[in-house]
Amino acid sequence: MDKRILKCLIRYILMILIVITCITIFNFSSEKGEESSSTSAKVAKIIIQMRNKNITEDELKVEIEKIGYIVRKLAHFSEYMFLGILVICCNLTLKSKTVKKFFISLIFTFIYACTDEIHQLFVEGRSAQVFDVLIDTVGALVGIILILLIAKIIKLANKDKKKISDKKKKSVLFIASTGGHLNELMQVKKLFKKYDYHIVTEKTKIDNSLKEKYKEKVSFLVYGTKKYPVRYIFKFLANTFISLYYFLKFKPEVVVTTGTHTAVPMCYIAKLFDTKIIFIETFANRTTGTVAGRIVYPIADVFVVQWEEMHKVYPKSVCWGWIY
Repeated sequence: MDKRILKCLIRYILMILIVITCITIFNFSSEKGEESSSTSAKVAKIIIQMRNKNITEDELKVEIEKIGYIVRKLAHFSEYMFLGILVICCNLTLKSKTVKKFFISLIFTFIYACTDEIHQLFVEGRSAQVFDVLIDTVGALVGIILILLIAKIIKLANKDKKKISDKKKKSVLFIASTGGHLNELMQVKKLFKKYDYHIVTEKTKIDNSLKEKYKEKVSFLVYGTKKYPVRYIFKFLANTFISLYYFLKFKPEVVVTTGTHTAVPMCYIAKLFDTKIIFIETFANRTTGTVAGRIVYPIADVFVVQWEEMHKVYPKSVCWGWIY
C-alpha cells in the first residue's frame, strides 16, 4: 500500500476514534450524580475485593468512600490521556513542526475538558470543577508526551538503521505465537544459518527447550489466551511494548512471521520503521483467513499463502506451496 494512502487512512481512522472518544466522555458526563457515584463505587468495590476477599460489609463501605473519589479522578485522567494520545497521533500524520502539533493537541484537549465541565453544570447532581479540568489536561499532556517520545525513538532508530549498511548478514527477526504457529515457523529454520537471526515467541514450559537450543538467539513475550479476555487485553498491551523493546534491541531488516496475535504488534512496529514484513498464513486455513492475517495483510510486503484457494481471500498474496 502506498505510504501516502496509508497515512491518510490512519488519519481518518484516528479522527473517527477521536469523535467516538469525545462522545463517550460526553455520555459519562451526562450521567446524573447518583449514577456516576454508583459506577465509581462498583469499580472501587471490585478493586477492594481483589485486594481483600474477607473484608466485612461495614469495612467495605468505608473503603469505597475512600477509594471512590480516587477512582473518579483516575477515570478523568485516563480518558483524557487516551484522547491526548489519539489527537497527537492524528496530528503526527500532518506536515507541520512538532512544537505546533504539541500545542494544537494540548489546546484541543484543554478546550474540550472545559466544555465538558460546563456541560456538567446542566446535569442533575453534577458540578463544574476547575480541579477536574486540571486533571484532564495533565492526563492529555502525559499521553501527548508519551507519543512524542515514542516518535522520537522511532526517528533516531531509523537514522541508526540507515547507518548500518556494512553487515555481512541481513538481520531477520522470526516471530510467532506458541503452538502450531511456532511449529510452522520452525519449518524454515534452515534459513537461520543464512541470516543474523533472532526468534521471538511466547513464554511457555514447552518453549523452554528453545532457550536451551538457541540460547541468546531466542526471546520471549508474555503468554496470553483469549479465554480470559480481560487478562488478554493487558497482556496484549504489555507484549506491544515488549515487542517495541525487542525491535529496537535487535534492529531487524526483515520480520518473518507465521502469526498469530502475538506477531501483530511487531508487524506494525516494523512498518513504522520501514522494515520489510513477510507474513506466512497458516497451513491450517484453506478457505478462510485468520484475524491476524487480515490485520497484517494491508501492510505486509510479502504475504504468503499455502493453498491456491487462499488467493480469493488475499488477492495480492503469493503461494509458495506447503511449509511442511
